[in-house]
Amino acid sequence: MYKNDLLEQIRSATGLSDCYAFCKAAYQFLSDLQPDKRLEELVWFFQMKHEHPDYRNDDVQLSEELSNQLNDYSYKFSDLIQGLIDFFSVNGYSEKKFYQELWNNLELLLADATLEEKGFCLFSIFTNARIPYYELPVGLQLLDNKFLEIVDIIKPSIRQLEFAMELTRGRKRAELTSRVVHLLENLDNFEHKSVLLVCFWNRCYKLWDERRAKETGNKNGDSAKQNSSGSSGSDKSKNTSFLPRNIQNNGDIDIIANYQYPTIKDNEYAFALVRKGEDIFLSDQGKTLQQLDKIFELHEPDVTKNLVAILRQYGAEKQGDEFVIRIDNWNGNEKESENEDIKKAILSLFSCVSFMLNMKIFYV
Repeated sequence: MYKNDLLEQIRSATGLSDCYAFCKAAYQFLSDLQPDKRLEELVWFFQMKHEHPDYRNDDVQLSEELSNQLNDYSYKFSDLIQGLIDFFSVNGYSEKKFYQELWNNLELLLADATLEEKGFCLFSIFTNARIPYYELPVGLQLLDNKFLEIVDIIKPSIRQLEFAMELTRGRKRAELTSRVVHLLENLDNFEHKSVLLVCFWNRCYKLWDERRAKETGNKNGDSAKQNSSGSSGSDKSKNTSFLPRNIQNNGDIDIIANYQYPTIKDNEYAFALVRKGEDIFLSDQGKTLQQLDKIFELHEPDVTKNLVAILRQYGAEKQGDEFVIRIDNWNGNEKESENEDIKKAILSLFSCVSFMLNMKIFYV
């Protein structure tokens, strides 16, 4: 397989099955290259996505066999791939650094996978909204009190923004955005501009939610009546196993190491490598459950079922309020860069909690 052959496959791809086929061929092609040559081709491969935007067609009819196969792969790998992209895309890496890290960790996590599975994972990356990756500065991080302080400072601009949105309601979108640009130009501070844009997007989301609620009001009202009529029976099946609670630890717990990882949903996280008796675990220290409790009714059976499924998919388990991954082959080396078992556990646990906090499974 040569690059020109791969290029022809990309150019001729008109449907989902073709896209999956050339990704499978591409994985084999890339695996056979020397590391320095592979990186160059990897960057080129993902950039081809925008050069040939008609590479896939979501309406293509798949055979039942292929459809079932891709569904199985999706259940097994899609969230893992999203977790990897989430993990590496927020650090301000160069394009080459990002793709190098992505490929190296993909190879690590897919060491025992088949070529078909590896091809699907490359397909999932290729079709991800964050690919091609572009090098951008690390995003601005503001603590809540600092954010609110800036909101107070720019209140006049926020009021003008709200007025502009009301003034242009139902009119051409460029009319509104041009006024937003004007308001931004009147602010000299980068942080102030960033916060004003947050207010703009929040207002847009609020208007969208109001419109959607209005359009689906009758349907939701009927559904609420049905749920109300059958609520007495469902209360008996509620599960409290995922509710946060104060737990007295049995025995000594030693923290061996801490690992920072990127912000998710505006919260800083750190994993801890802990020893509990004779066992070694990587733990999220109960942070994820705290956040989930703010969003969902954790006693509801459907929520519990989905959380259990996500944990199982990533090889994690719940211990008290913590989500953990057991380190079976502990060799005493806590350095992520030197211990592949630790590195793999960190990536798997990150993917697990990232998926939970993004709440994708609850909106399908």
